[in-house]
Amino acid sequence: MNGAQTDFLNANPSDKGDWVEDLRPGLRAEGIYAVAELTLHKKKDGSPFLRLVLQDRTGSINAIHWEGAGLAGKLEQGSVVRAGGDVGEYRGTPQLTVRKMDILEGDFPRALFMKTGPEDHNELGDRLDRVRGGITTPWLKTLLERIFEGEGLLEAYLEAPAAKNRHQAYIGGLAEHSLNMAEHAKYCSEYYPEADGDLLVTAALLHDIGKIIEYRVDTVIDYSDEGRLEGHVVIGERLVRRQADSIDEFPEPVRMHLSHLILSHQGRLEHGSPVVPKTLEAVILHAIDHLDSRVATFRDIRDRYQGEERTWSDYDRLDGHFWYLAAGREQTDSASD
Repeated sequence: MNGAQTDFLNANPSDKGDWVEDLRPGLRAEGIYAVAELTLHKKKDGSPFLRLVLQDRTGSINAIHWEGAGLAGKLEQGSVVRAGGDVGEYRGTPQLTVRKMDILEGDFPRALFMKTGPEDHNELGDRLDRVRGGITTPWLKTLLERIFEGEGLLEAYLEAPAAKNRHQAYIGGLAEHSLNMAEHAKYCSEYYPEADGDLLVTAALLHDIGKIIEYRVDTVIDYSDEGRLEGHVVIGERLVRRQADSIDEFPEPVRMHLSHLILSHQGRLEHGSPVVPKTLEAVILHAIDHLDSRVATFRDIRDRYQGEERTWSDYDRLDGHFWYLAAGREQTDSASD
């Protein structure tokens, strides 16, 4: 697709075709999608075929292209395609059987393929300013200034996702998640006054900053080479440590504690933390990280079934259980009576 065609698509979103959220078994569909995943498999007779996951900003759908093996060398994760075919069902979930697929070239608006969070760039920036304004410890204020202004990471921080597949996996998700945690951290430090509130809030803002580098975001969210090799915990701790070391008045015990907070925020070694939480602030940080991410996960599951009158979700293979969807609806219904 040339530049002129891409401009036309920007001005005419209807040319995008069918959105994923509208694909239901029994429909014939055609639209423009990003390739989120692709693998080459073999039929029973030994001939190859493609399995894919196609996505747009409304969701993703599994797809199978029986005659698509010739495209395997030309497609990659993030490729943009126009795909058409029949929507069926496989193992209880919709699946597109592709009849035709064309690879499209050009610059596409990210908004076609990537979800955005409930708050826009400016709203997240205003929240960040308010949280930073509440920090009074001089060296922590200087640290945040150097990271966001000196390092020039503010824009990336406000645009990055918080995850690839799960909680807040959308544009602005990292800032939303971190700001939610920072606001929880402020409350927790008031409820548990023996905790260092400024340090806890700073750690909440910076605990996942390595995800700016861990993920690359274009038409899909994927891992960078550095992200796969090192992970956001190590990347983020190194980034923060480097900036803290550049501040003459930064106390070494505080720098060491901040490093521990970043390194331990995932709570357990098997969950990716090089160390487990060993201070009060680290325990609180892990707890609010877990809280916000799990609430966001539930909201994502719930929103998949928006408009459907059902009590339970489909089986969630990532968490290994069904989700009960009726509780919030019951509360809403009773409030409206």
